[in-house]
Amino acid sequence: MSISQDTTRIIYKVPNSREEYFVFGYPETIKKWRKDKTIPIAECIEAYDIFETVAGGNEGLAGRPSKWKLENAFGTSEIEDVISIMLEAAMINETRGKGIATTDGFCGGVHK
Repeated sequence: MSISQDTTRIIYKVPNSREEYFVFGYPETIKKWRKDKTIPIAECIEAYDIFETVAGGNEGLAGRPSKWKLENAFGTSEIEDVISIMLEAAMINETRGKGIATTDGFCGGVHK
């Protein structure tokens, strides 16, 4: 199974840090959401899953960050709040249809 063609990796780089977090989302819906916050976040993302690469950067295994890491990076560990911050400022990776392996074998509908 692969990520749908409409889904892409939404990458958030923490300011003044090497840390990167990402979610899988729908670029066109996110662009609309940025202008109209009445659109539910659930319509912008594939799942309420936040990932980080274990070694940092764009390659390697991805895992889920701890609440402590989210708290330090975003000032909160509430998933919806973190995703909202990410969607507002994140870079949208327009490379489509590429899956990513995770440390637990599941990534927003993609199994390794």
